[in-house]
Order: sequence, then C-alpha cells, then structure tokens
Amino acid sequence: MKIGVVIPAYNAERFVADSLGSLQAQTCAEWEAYVMDDGSRDGTLAAVRAFAAEDPRIHVWSRENRGLVATMNELLDRLDDSVDRVAFLDIDDFIHPEMYAVLSAALDRANADVAECSIVHVPAGASPAGVFAHPVGSPPERVIDDMSVYWLRRSSPDGWINKQNKLYRRDAIRGLRFRPSLSYEDDNFFACEVNAAIRRKVKLDAALYAYRDNPSSATSSIPFREYVRSTLERIRLSHEVFLVPGRVPASQVAEYRADLARDAYRMCIRKNLRKNRCAASRRELFLAAGEALGLLERDYSFSPVGLGLMQRLVYSACRRGRYRLARLLAPLA
Repeated sequence: MKIGVVIPAYNAERFVADSLGSLQAQTCAEWEAYVMDDGSRDGTLAAVRAFAAEDPRIHVWSRENRGLVATMNELLDRLDDSVDRVAFLDIDDFIHPEMYAVLSAALDRANADVAECSIVHVPAGASPAGVFAHPVGSPPERVIDDMSVYWLRRSSPDGWINKQNKLYRRDAIRGLRFRPSLSYEDDNFFACEVNAAIRRKVKLDAALYAYRDNPSSATSSIPFREYVRSTLERIRLSHEVFLVPGRVPASQVAEYRADLARDAYRMCIRKNLRKNRCAASRRELFLAAGEALGLLERDYSFSPVGLGLMQRLVYSACRRGRYRLARLLAPLA
C-alpha cells in the first residue's frame, strides 16, 4: 500500500513547514508527496525544496502559473505506478498525525473506494501541535453502500464536496480529472463524478484535516464575475453529464434541479456578497448575478425552486434589475 499525496503550492511560504511537517509526522510511512509550485512569487518553492532535500519521499516540480485545476491534473498524471491510494493536501493546511493510517485502515475494513474524515477550520496562526494534541482512538464510522442519494449532489448534509479530507482507492478514480473549465470550487463537480463512479464510501466521525482560514489564499480574493462564470459552467456540465443523458433517476430530477438552483444562488449572490464587501461594486455584483440567472432560465428552464422566501425575493429583484432592493434584502436571505 502506498499513498500518493497531491499538493498544489502557490504563495504559501509561511505555511509550508506546518503542511509538509504534518505529512512527515504521519504514523503511516508509506506515502509519497507530489508537489507542484504553480509560479509562486514568494519563497514557497525554496521552502518545499528544502524539505525535499531531506526527504526523498517528497517530489517537487515548478512552472509558470497555470492555475489550481491544471496543477492538480498534472500531479495526478505524475503519480507513480506503485501508488494505489490518493490523497489531496493544500499547502496552507495540515493533517492529524494518524489521518492516513486511520483512513487507510477504514478503507480496508469496509472494502470501500473512499474513506473520509471531518474537517476542522482553524485560524491562519494555528499550529498542528495545538490543533491535533490528542490521539484519534477508534472513532465511529458509517459505511454507505447506496450512493444514489449522494452521487448527483453538489452539496449534502455530510459536506462531501471537499477533496482534501478523503483517501481514495486509485483504481476507483483513475479516469477522473478536475474540469479545466471550472476555475473555482473545483471540488464540486469532481465530487459529483467521484460519487457517481464509486460503489461504497466509509465516513469516520473524527476531524483529522485542518483547513486554514487563510486570507491570502488563492480563493480569498476571487473576482465575483469569475465566480459567476464558473457557476454557470458547473451547471452546464451538470446538465450535459448527468441530466441530458438521463443518468439522474426520474425520482430525483426535481431535487437535483432544486440543488442546482440553491447552488446558483449561493455562488452568484450569497458567497459573492461575503467576498466582495465594497459598496461601490454591489450594483455590478447584482447585475452580474441577474444576467447569469437569466441565462440559466433561457438555456436550462431554470427557476428558483428550492430557495427560501427571502432568497426568491432577492432572485426576483436581480432578474428585474431592482438592484437597490436586492441589496437591501440580501442580508436577510
């Protein structure tokens, strides 16, 4: 058994020691790290190379910036033939010393294709020793054989869209790659395709992955129009890959469309409001959201199904060009 850990790296110099240090601290020693520096402008590459010089399990490459999706796909293509399990680690995050040992044991015990733990959100200054001070023990686990409830979902009560808090059996995801046309929240559609490809998943009730709330990360200053564009592309892919070919069971089509509507609202309006607080840009933000929702209505017979009352009011205000009203109602939705 060997785990290939895919690590895209970009402008995270001050977090490299925690991230790669937590990997070296794993009680499971059968891993190899595949790190690609994607044109960092700080000392990230030098910091990673310093670790690699002391640990032959860490492989490092660098190139001009091409973005997160292209980086992850290239690293997946570089995995050695000896790798039979795959994990993802963001360079500004860190993991519990027992994470891969515990997930690997659960994967074998359940004969599953994916093993998953929970995520703990930590501030930028958190340290592995402070967050993961206790052993894991024997956490409760749940085996899911019927993936039909999950494989079409962009979101779920279990939060299964993240890629980093999982260990994948490589054969189960060998043909899957991240979609280059999705600039942001690349996990989402990848999670849908993974859930459609696997036969069984095991979920552990233990927080073993620390997601650092890093204000300087690549996803913390995203132009809102790019969020909107990426959301439109993900919904287009959802239709072309799942709905049009009839892969969605008839009994689930209505709920699937409602989930897409909730996703469109979340990305085009709610998340953009959190990330773009400048009052001067609010009108343009709601304008972009209204244009996007109009395209969805035109091309995919989209409607605000699945939204709450206040969300529907904001949706309607955006579509009618009443941006001041949308701005007033949005905080209440």
